[in-house]
Amino acid sequence: MYSQRILFYRSTFVPKLLRQSFQGFETDASKSESTIHSSDEVNTPANSYPLITARTLAKSAYCSPGRQPRQAWLETLKPGPHVPSLHPPVGMVDLHPDVFAATPRLDLVHQNLHWQAHYRMTDWRCITTRAELPYRSRRKPWPQKGTGRARHGNRRTHLWVGGGQCKGPRGPESYFFTLPFEVRLAGLLTMLSVKHTQNDLHIVDNFDLSEALEQQAKEVALEAAVAALEDLEFDDPLSAGARTHALRLSKAMNESAIYLRQLVNERRWGPSVLFVTDVALDPALWLANKTEQNYPNLDNISDLAITLGCSAYANFVEAELTPEAVLHQTEAVCPRATHPGRGLTLMPLHGLNVWSLVQHNTVVFTLNALDRLEERLLRAQRTIVRPDFVSWTPPAPADCLVAVEDELTRESDEDKLTYRGRRHFSGPIGSYYWKRVTVS
Repeated sequence: MYSQRILFYRSTFVPKLLRQSFQGFETDASKSESTIHSSDEVNTPANSYPLITARTLAKSAYCSPGRQPRQAWLETLKPGPHVPSLHPPVGMVDLHPDVFAATPRLDLVHQNLHWQAHYRMTDWRCITTRAELPYRSRRKPWPQKGTGRARHGNRRTHLWVGGGQCKGPRGPESYFFTLPFEVRLAGLLTMLSVKHTQNDLHIVDNFDLSEALEQQAKEVALEAAVAALEDLEFDDPLSAGARTHALRLSKAMNESAIYLRQLVNERRWGPSVLFVTDVALDPALWLANKTEQNYPNLDNISDLAITLGCSAYANFVEAELTPEAVLHQTEAVCPRATHPGRGLTLMPLHGLNVWSLVQHNTVVFTLNALDRLEERLLRAQRTIVRPDFVSWTPPAPADCLVAVEDELTRESDEDKLTYRGRRHFSGPIGSYYWKRVTVS
């Protein structure tokens, strides 16, 4: 049976890259079994990964222990053994059902998109009324009677050419408004659930790329940190130090962007990918951690290569040329439309929003970012919701209320379960059942 599966992978229906990735597997079933049973001959790689990554999921926010967790493959961005861009999955992780299996509310997603598209807008249009005209006197143009003309009081009104305007916008007017917390939470849960259902959500161990790219990124960051400490003059773009630093930075950014673009294309993650990390890339941390030689210590700093790769296009959005074209002063190097970093976005976890999830085809989380995301969203779901906002929240599952005996949940007639429309607690705030749920 094992050999038949391998023959199926080698058929013409399987792409060439997948066939190359399976070249390392044994095709003989007997040989594979003997290899498994003889533990003395097995050579375990240095960075072996577990098949299943154990994650302790928090209690359900809906008090429903019967919901099964979702699962996703654990991948890595490091180069593969046979094809650099195709590394096989290194494990499997469990996803909390209250976060990645929520009931979709597309109407609330639309409200989030409308809010994010308008809350930063400002209408600067402002008409000039007749009282604000810097010219034209207020005298009467002609007598009231005797001329045969229409009566007018002055030439400042909107009836005259060049006069004041009326009934127009009086800006600046801000379109800012605050969307309810429950609507924002429901929109985020809906998009995460939709991405996972459509197989557009991926989990990786970390954002470390190849060793060569990571070392190159650390060298560039170390050079910039040392220049900041020693107050080196990089302000002059024509100086030798500035040109050398720009060349190294451009080379590191371009190579990281090419590596990420090849990885995204081979794994079919789509033209636009959103990488979400929990690592704070603060240059002040580089200057704070120093070695014995008073140099910045970048050993514990991660996500440097992917930061350079994603910012290779983002830093030159306003320019018509890529960093390489700007550096070499030529337009034939690489236009912005075909730049490998186009569509690759690195976002901190606290900036995750519905607009970015909709605009990107694929979202990629690290394990640490996944843990913090589930922790924050579950904590947000446990907040008390006002009764007038219950209709804006995603509907609770059918098993959210656990059937219990009356004598176990009631102390008096005041604590009757009359609040079954509430999402989180079935009794009044401060009741026995409310305390029992919150404490447990």
